[in-house]
Amino acid sequence: MNRMKFTFIRTDKSNQKHMRVVTIERFMERIQVDTKDETVAELRSFIKDNGGKEYYRFYNMHKLPRIYPAIELSKDDGEGYMMKHFNGVVLLDINNIKHKEVIEQVKLMAQSLPMTLAAFVGSSGRSVKIIVRTARQNGEVPQREEEAANFYQRAYKMAINIYNSILPHPVVEHDVSGGLIPTGTTKADAFSFRMPYDTKPFYNEKAIPMIVPDWEAHVVGATTNNQEIAIENDERISKGTQNLITFMNQRYELRYNTIMGYTEYRPKDSLIDFMPVDDRTKNSFSMEARLAGLDVWDKDITRFVMSKMITNYDPIDEYLWRVHNKWDGKDHIRNLARRVPTDNPLWADWFYTWFLGMVAQWLGRNKNYGNSAVPLLISRQGYNKSTFCKSLIPNELQWGYNDNLILSDKKAVLQAMSQFLLINLDEFNAISPKVQEGFLKNIIQLANVKAKRPYGKHVEVFPRMASFIATTNMTDILADPSGSRRFIGIELTGPIKIGRNINHEQLYAQAYNAILNGEPYWFDAAQTALIMKSNQKFQMQQPIEQFFLDNFDIDVNENNGEYLTATAIYTQISQIPGVNIQNTNVRAFGRWLKNLDGLHHKDSNKGTKYLVCRKKTE
Repeated sequence: MNRMKFTFIRTDKSNQKHMRVVTIERFMERIQVDTKDETVAELRSFIKDNGGKEYYRFYNMHKLPRIYPAIELSKDDGEGYMMKHFNGVVLLDINNIKHKEVIEQVKLMAQSLPMTLAAFVGSSGRSVKIIVRTARQNGEVPQREEEAANFYQRAYKMAINIYNSILPHPVVEHDVSGGLIPTGTTKADAFSFRMPYDTKPFYNEKAIPMIVPDWEAHVVGATTNNQEIAIENDERISKGTQNLITFMNQRYELRYNTIMGYTEYRPKDSLIDFMPVDDRTKNSFSMEARLAGLDVWDKDITRFVMSKMITNYDPIDEYLWRVHNKWDGKDHIRNLARRVPTDNPLWADWFYTWFLGMVAQWLGRNKNYGNSAVPLLISRQGYNKSTFCKSLIPNELQWGYNDNLILSDKKAVLQAMSQFLLINLDEFNAISPKVQEGFLKNIIQLANVKAKRPYGKHVEVFPRMASFIATTNMTDILADPSGSRRFIGIELTGPIKIGRNINHEQLYAQAYNAILNGEPYWFDAAQTALIMKSNQKFQMQQPIEQFFLDNFDIDVNENNGEYLTATAIYTQISQIPGVNIQNTNVRAFGRWLKNLDGLHHKDSNKGTKYLVCRKKTE
């Protein structure tokens, strides 16, 4: 791969030809910056102004060289060329693409095939050039001119069949029978292209060659019946595989969902949702193929639907790519937060940061810690809390919303965190204090999870996708004082206003723009302190905590009180007539004391001591 060089041939105004060779790495660098005088940009403007017609009349066409990727040429003894090296690649042309979205889709799908060496936008801005790496079965490529030309023809037809099966726009099939070396009779479009411009070309220096059976070489060397049978079998297998690919792509749309980790399908020209390809579906595919006359088996179907020939589909990337650069400059996120009536003046800002954190989680920006903040909406029933939570996710991504997660099923929780986008902990008050302080506190901060995919056989490590939101009808709800920083408790003063439609495109366009511009999507220490202070009124008080507040004052003056350990305070409270705190966890009581606002403490050889003052009895 290091020695692969492309040949550039430029014809000047005087019809004189100039040739030079450039490494593929240098070529990929150059096409990202246009030519030094922006000739490609001028060409695209010319095409646009002329309705895409009379391409050849462009006045600076002579400045754009033709690039021959398949061969490295040298000058012969006359004014012609000779092949110095055959690179073993073929050029595929996808032309007359009208929409930028389709151009990007073609590039993206081409990337899913392991033999794609490069894919980039052509000089017109309306085409995509795909360079496919190929090789013989022994991994080598022919270097004799005639053999290379014959090999190219077979590889070219094979590549067209494969790429046409996955691309949303057909490959143009050129006549490649004229030989690889450019002459007056060779159709240049078949083997070359004008200097392109693409700021984000795809290049895979580790592309795996597409193996091209060398039938002619086998036939010449075939001297036994066994060899002839092997040749026939190879031909049958090759044709059978191509027929299977054509059959499947004529009947179904197939894609590999990178979030869910399985291949999905739906019948062609159908409006139904994509469904996972399970064992029953594969058996149905196999039966349909055999009834159509194809000699295929279940294992052939499985190999195809689970191969890299199936286009990758990331629903998150697709949605965010669609809204990218469409933000209108208005603050849609905070405006949405203001639909939630509350007396907390910081709510809109807190919701904004959390919302960015949710989108950043989808983008994989949280490498060390997940989005560990959880808005907790608190009100009586009928205030539209659950409806608001669900409305945060656009219709296209509603599959990623979950509001019935059972926390006791830890395996299902971890799997959900790798596959869902937003998990609503509805009826948060039903979660026990023990689960709050243990399992829930731990999973909220995870950056990745260990889980087994549906239909998977092994436990794998996956990036966490889901963020959390929660609702409850109770105010004394937070069990762990030290963990309260993970929740944003908001008490509603009235029903949430959900009557107006939510502009999800602008919501996510704003969030995506903010993240790309470096806005923080996490809470700093000062913001966390404000959240914890705000959450104090939502703390779940144990009897001993209430007894403490009834019988002790918090005083910063050491002359008015004394330093006692949590155990000593517990003992004094237990001696108060009528008090029953036998089942109290002293360690948890100590954590509560340590987080109690205004209560001074210090370390001692007996543990932490707290400055308290007994209230005087009347």
